Amino acid sequence: MSTFHSTLDPASFTLNPDLTAAERGELAVEVQFYGLLRLMMPTEVPYYSQEQIGVALLQGACVTGTKMALETAVVQARALVFEMGSTTPWLTAEFQDARYIVTDRVINGASVWAAEEMEGARYPFMYRAGDGRMWIGNEANCAAGVAFGAIYNTVESPDVQTPTQLLWNKWECCNVSTMGPQFTSAPQNDSADGVRRRNPFWVDAPDMRVAAVHGLDDAEPAMAAALRQLAALPSAE
Repeated sequence: MSTFHSTLDPASFTLNPDLTAAERGELAVEVQFYGLLRLMMPTEVPYYSQEQIGVALLQGACVTGTKMALETAVVQARALVFEMGSTTPWLTAEFQDARYIVTDRVINGASVWAAEEMEGARYPFMYRAGDGRMWIGNEANCAAGVAFGAIYNTVESPDVQTPTQLLWNKWECCNVSTMGPQFTSAPQNDSADGVRRRNPFWVDAPDMRVAAVHGLDDAEPAMAAALRQLAALPSAE
């Protein structure tokens, strides 16, 4: 408890603003042991801002009270941060194993995720376009909610609320997101008339992996409240 006494203002129970980086690190270890890290040092919590967005989504759904709103918020709050990439050499460096974090933006009724490494990224946003599909595009694409970008999933469903729900074999990539040799030699796509032709702009991405890496667990108060409210709804709703 020595760090508590030396780094906290006993009158206001706030952090001493003159703490060194080493002292903050030592304090974070101590308060985490006592379960107080989120309360006392929220900025030290990984993805704290995203967790607050998840809490807000859940609280809003509880006010709305419908099954759809609650189920949507629960799914989104469980996938606040996710990683995406091909399981085989396929994507360019910007997109392979990219990590995306939820934002407080909403486009076409769905949340927007932003690449964690924004600097240098030409297509840093994942969002729902007006055609109902999830796209990865630039700021202009995202702001307008248009079906244009570097990667998209062909599934069109209002039931899909997070990229982690999308089918792994329904992703399409263009030349800026696919490595050169792979794009050139990619299998031809099915055209509308059933004849196999090469699409000059898009190729099927093989074995795409989208996995949640951070989200609210069921014990988090807002999540627990939403789950209780959801369980209490009539099954026919």
